Parts: sequence; C-alpha cells; structure tokens
Amino acid sequence: MNGQQPSYLFSGHSCFDVARSVANTSLQEARSYSENTILATPVEDLIAALRDKYSPDFPKMRSEEVWIEEDEKTHEARNGFDYGFDRGTRKITTHYVKFHVPFAGDGSIFHIQPSNRTLPGPSALVNGQELVITVATTNKNGAQVKAEFEQTLRSIEQHLTTLFRDLGNIPAQIEQPARQILTERRNQILKSKDLVASLGFPMKRRPDAPKTYRAPEVRRKLSPVRPETTTPFQPEPELAEAEYQFILEIMDNMTKVMEQSPHTFVKMGEEDIRTHFLVQLNGQYQGQATGETFNYEGKTDIIIKSAGRNIFIAECKIWRGEKVFIETVDQLLSYLSWRDTKASVVIFNRNKNTSGVITTIRAAMENYSHKKRGPTIESETRLRYVLGNPGDTNREIVMTIMVYDIPLDP
Repeated sequence: MNGQQPSYLFSGHSCFDVARSVANTSLQEARSYSENTILATPVEDLIAALRDKYSPDFPKMRSEEVWIEEDEKTHEARNGFDYGFDRGTRKITTHYVKFHVPFAGDGSIFHIQPSNRTLPGPSALVNGQELVITVATTNKNGAQVKAEFEQTLRSIEQHLTTLFRDLGNIPAQIEQPARQILTERRNQILKSKDLVASLGFPMKRRPDAPKTYRAPEVRRKLSPVRPETTTPFQPEPELAEAEYQFILEIMDNMTKVMEQSPHTFVKMGEEDIRTHFLVQLNGQYQGQATGETFNYEGKTDIIIKSAGRNIFIAECKIWRGEKVFIETVDQLLSYLSWRDTKASVVIFNRNKNTSGVITTIRAAMENYSHKKRGPTIESETRLRYVLGNPGDTNREIVMTIMVYDIPLDP
C-alpha cells in the first residue's frame, strides 16, 4: 500500500458543494455539444448520456469478500526521567489486523462530507477498489477485534446512506435544465438554418369515409417535403403524431368490433384479420396519386410508404409466445428506415389470459436490446416504446403494442 496511512473518511468537500459543481459541469457540457451532435442525436439520448456520466456511482460494499492480513509496527518510546536523569528509550511492537473490504463504485465518494456525520468519522484507507480498516489488537481478544471492525464498517455504511440521500437527486437536477438547454439550442440552430426538425407526414382523409370510428375533422394531403440543405443533418419525413394516434384508434376500434362479433372472426387467421384492417384504414384515407395509402408486403404487414420507404408499419399477430413476439419486433425493425418512424404490433390472444400475455411482453421488452425508453402505459392493453434502429441508434422508432382477446374456435 506504498506506506499509505488510514485517514478519517467523509471529511472532504461538502455534499452541497459537490452537487452544485456536478450539476454546473454537466450543463456546461450540454452547452458545448456541436451543432451536428444536437441535430443528429435525440435529445433524450443526450440527456441520458449526461445523466450516466455525472450521476454518482455510490460504493457498494462487498462484505462477503472481506479478507484479512496481519501487520506489526515497532516504534521507540521514552522510558521517562528518574531524578532528572533520562532513562533512555525502549522499543514497542504493536500488532494489527487489517481488514480488506472490496467495493464496487467510485472510491472518491468516501471523501465527500455528508449533511450529517459523526466526528471524527470512521477511519480507513481507500486503496483502489478496497477499503482497508486497521484494528490494533493490543489488550483485545478476537471477538473484540471483530466487533471493532464491524462497528467501523457499520459507520461507513451509515455515512454512505446519508450521502445517497444528499446526492441521489443529482440526476433530477441535471435532466430538466439539460432538456431545456438542448431543446432551445436545437430550435435556435434549426431556425438559423431555416429547417424543421422533422417533416410531419400529413394525410388526406376521404371526405366520404363512413363515420364508423370517428368523424374526420381535419383534411390533409400526403405531401412530405424535404427542404434542401448543405448541412450534414437532413430533416426526414415522419408520420405526424396526430395521424399516428388516429390510425391506432381505427385499429383499436376494429378490434372492439371483433370482440363484439365473435362468430364473424372466430375462424380468421392473421392474413384475413389484416385484410379487415386494410379495408377500414383505406376507408378513412385516400392515398397519393400512385395508389392506395395502405398496402401490405410479405404476409401480415400494413404499411404506409413515402418515396418508396416505409413510414408506418403495423403487424397483426396471433399470440404464439415470447419467441415469436420478439421475432415480430425484429422483423418490423428491419423494415423501418426513416428517423422517428412509427409502428405498431397488434397481438390477438386466444388463450384467455391477457394479463399474463402483457406481463410476458413487458418482461421481454425490458430486456430487448434495441429498447431505449418505455413503456408508456396508454391503457391496460396498450404499451408505447421508443426503440433504436439497429443500424443507427440515433434513428428512433415509436412502437405501440396493442393486445386484444379474440374468440377461440368452438
């Protein structure tokens, strides 16, 4: 240990100064991002990077891995004076037990002063990823040595708990100001370049569409425009959120019709179900001059295209377990290419255990490699996720998963 000596822990800079300094440094970094970084990277990803970088990595003691070593030190002590004569010195040897306690996390946190602490505080040496607690054995038996070590370790844990309360809100102190800084900078940059962040994908609904699901109040036309720019960042088409929600509502209401008319749909497979969705969607929208807005490729896809590329895809699947579900999500990701593309997976459950299916889906998505955020719970059977495109995680995909019961074939 290179002659290092134990010192009192938790006696350095105050937690308040540390929290203030970390927050300021993180926001300075947010202000320093380049224009291309701000335009090409989702704001939430930049915030997540700042949060991960500047959030305290609190030490976690690995008490089950403690190991010990013995040590001794010899020093000279004076014998005092006798009738004015110096009686010289003698050598005294002190025996120690050193407890090595491994920990994971940032060792510098042991030197931060919490809002409430004992004086002078626990004594130990921070040596790499170990705390070394030294206990002298003079006039002590084994039980007493062990008790002193355990008391010191408890004191360290108590101080860490206090620090966690003091510094645990640093991520929250970073997120909102950083979001404001990045959003304002992004808007300023786009304005200075006379761009828009994304091109909404307006759609014109048929004026004669039956009002089975919802009266089409807004008349729009499919006309994505890509303004020319010489900058590396290129705005790209996206399906407008209002239209996305309207499409999901049509699909949602279609499933309710299926639930209310079980005899009509009981023998239908995925392709037949998809055809019914296409009929309803095309009944509400009119496409571009080249043909229908909604079409399908492969076996079960419902697709909206722009300039030959997919902007919206929905897939209808009968529930066949977690493996098939993940394969479906993977397949959808392989179809999508635009930034901020929107998609949906509609699951039809014939097992009469919808809550169990949703639990399985949530567990599978929690560990899904391309998941970035979510779920947002839009209803008991509707989950919204943000996924990263496998080829470019800066391209985000909004995917809504909807689960419905459909009748079994009697």
